[in-house]
Amino acid sequence: MARAQQARKDTAPQQKRAVLVTSEKGGVGKSVTARTLVEYLREGGTRVAAYDADGSVGGLVRVLGTRDGAGEVLDEQDPTVGVGYYNIRDAAESHTLLNCLGTQEPLIVHDLAGGSLADLTRITDMGEGLDDLLAAVDENGYRLVVLHLISSEVAATQSVARWIELVGDRVDHVAVRNTRWGKAESDFPFWHGYTDGDGQERGGKVRKRLLEELGGLEISLPALPAGTFAKVDADDLPFSTAASASRLTIVERSHVARYRRESAAAFELLRSLLGL
Repeated sequence: MARAQQARKDTAPQQKRAVLVTSEKGGVGKSVTARTLVEYLREGGTRVAAYDADGSVGGLVRVLGTRDGAGEVLDEQDPTVGVGYYNIRDAAESHTLLNCLGTQEPLIVHDLAGGSLADLTRITDMGEGLDDLLAAVDENGYRLVVLHLISSEVAATQSVARWIELVGDRVDHVAVRNTRWGKAESDFPFWHGYTDGDGQERGGKVRKRLLEELGGLEISLPALPAGTFAKVDADDLPFSTAASASRLTIVERSHVARYRRESAAAFELLRSLLGL
């Protein structure tokens, strides 16, 4: 490990953290990961400010947002209790990603909309990169932790490559394999690499760079059976609520309990990166 990386890890616990759950590829499980992480942290007694960058229609605020007596998501949200929200694609609203650092909350989680990396480059860098944004994060006493969602598609791996190109080791990288696509390495050919029909080795370079050159981590997010997840999601149920919801069958509640147990075990590996 490079000395700069070692120094950064040695001082990491003193910094506040801003976590970005991201991928340029849509439909890879960003919101599910974000809400599972926020639930895990809050249930464990950790104060976390949560934000949904996909506006009021985002999957995170839809499930974990504070609601009124009629069950409607409130316009005004306390991010440390519910979920603050903004539209990352709106030039004015996108400033929330940086301005929320002024709260000095020790841990902030943003569920970014798919394909929003270009929007991030326009917040302070006028579309020319992320240097000024990273400088602002650092000046406010924060360290960025980027959770990259990994699916079987090549676009998910390409997203990680683009992030690495822009930020290098100035953030902490975590690859989150969404095992909705399977558990074997062969289910993630572009991420883990594979041998094609001509005997040529393909893929795997981005993963190697993230893990070996940048000192990143890799975890696996468990998968709920499709039918169980569909019912939980349709009712906007937090996983903590779904685990005991009478509208689910005993088997389905067992599925949720297993999901929560396995995801908690995966997130335990991130505690030091989150300053916990």
